[in-house]
Amino acid sequence: MIPIPRTAVVAFGAVVAAVALASPAAADVTVTPSAAPRGGSAELAFQVPEERTGAYTTKVELVAPEATPIAEIYPLSVDGWAPSTTTRTLDQPVELIHGTRTTEVAAAITWSRVGDPPANPGRAVVLTIALGPMPQTDRIAFSLVQTYSDGEVVRWADQPGHRAPVVTLVDEGAVGGHEHDGDNAPAAAPATPEKSDGMYGILGAGLLLGLAAGLGLDGWLILRAVRRAALPAGSE
Repeated sequence: MIPIPRTAVVAFGAVVAAVALASPAAADVTVTPSAAPRGGSAELAFQVPEERTGAYTTKVELVAPEATPIAEIYPLSVDGWAPSTTTRTLDQPVELIHGTRTTEVAAAITWSRVGDPPANPGRAVVLTIALGPMPQTDRIAFSLVQTYSDGEVVRWADQPGHRAPVVTLVDEGAVGGHEHDGDNAPAAAPATPEKSDGMYGILGAGLLLGLAAGLGLDGWLILRAVRRAALPAGSE
């Protein structure tokens, strides 16, 4: 058996680590806009990623923050989805948008997919709500429960891994470009990411290392091959 040089093993390990670090991370649920005025109203668009190959989202439950209740939350019309609202009763009343008060507020909005499966199952789901008055706090986080067609349930909460969508609350007039004007449109679903030339270079380098190690080539030859594989065409 041909011995494998130690330099080859070290170089191969470095490339494997680089490939692992370059792998795309799982996307989070995002909310647009990300800021809203305290005491005001807003329209929020939640973009929910599709992360399961061969499955698609069939239900999304958006849970309102309990500690800072919002008097009015209404689902806006989204093609292909049927919303329903669950309410809860508060011990103390909160103010509605038009000045009256209530103890019954929305606890959660649940959207269920209707009709045929999506034509593009990899595209993110975008769901919108109108709400207000926003509470007098610095931030609000919405928990979200996503159900897939294969029965898998993903819970997005205010924690690492599957982070909850968070809206920062600021003083009236300080929202800037994100200030609610009634014409906010849902965020467009991102295009399917494509592999870059740099990723192909890293993968090619890894293959070269594996081949070279198997043949017992010297370390400097391996590193030279890695550098050549990572360079753009015509740059030598």
